[in-house]
Amino acid sequence: MAESSYAPLPEDSRFPRGNLVQPTVTGEADVSAPAAEATLWRALREHGDTAARDALIARYLPYAKAQAAMLYARRTHDAFEFEEYHQFAVVGLMESLERYDPQQGAQFKTYVTPRIVGSMLNGLERLSEQQQQIGLRRRLAAERAASLASEPLSEGNPQKLLRELGEIGVGIALGILLEGTGMVVGQDESLPDNAYSRIELRQLRHQIWHLVQHLTDRERDVIRLHYQQQKPFDEVAAELGVTKGRVSQLHQQALRRLQTLVPRQARCDVAY
Repeated sequence: MAESSYAPLPEDSRFPRGNLVQPTVTGEADVSAPAAEATLWRALREHGDTAARDALIARYLPYAKAQAAMLYARRTHDAFEFEEYHQFAVVGLMESLERYDPQQGAQFKTYVTPRIVGSMLNGLERLSEQQQQIGLRRRLAAERAASLASEPLSEGNPQKLLRELGEIGVGIALGILLEGTGMVVGQDESLPDNAYSRIELRQLRHQIWHLVQHLTDRERDVIRLHYQQQKPFDEVAAELGVTKGRVSQLHQQALRRLQTLVPRQARCDVAY
């Protein structure tokens, strides 16, 4: 029975093939690289041949790596490692491999180059946004915690200390419920998997935002700017024309007032 596979494509000696095995064929030894590649594309497009697909991947992985190296060399900061550039370049290659139509006339390298570069730029931009959002959320959380714990805790009175710590914990929990989570994690993703618990927490969140209407104008402004618009205290202060310390104070007052407004049962749910 005759062997049927594909002629090997020329290697780029600058880059290793990796772990992919390139199919080989017995047949004409003088098949040119373009003709061999055309055979691979035909086998992939007409028959969905996985061996042809692997051979094309092996052929162009070094090219994707070279494009990643070029963009990495032109970087203006060191926020990301080369491996992240390389990863997004490979994503662009794989997506292009699925969409490329050789019947359109363009060479694959002509087709894939802008898509590899675009994949890297888009991927790094999303990664940068996520890092910025994570950094902002950490900053906001730290400001809230500092605001709630701004007064010295009681010493020598365990019951009073426990009560104060409980109030801080409930204040932080209220802050989590107030927070508009349209950043890295969607609002529903921050809720438990249990369907009943998700409904309860949504209702509790809605109830607490309704109670915000009962705050003073200044307290309400601070809560909305900080939790809905995700503005740190210094930006809230600039917008309201007060000091950052005053914003921290208003934030603390607002959460304490909300604690008194939340019904006892709901307060237990918040703490839980």
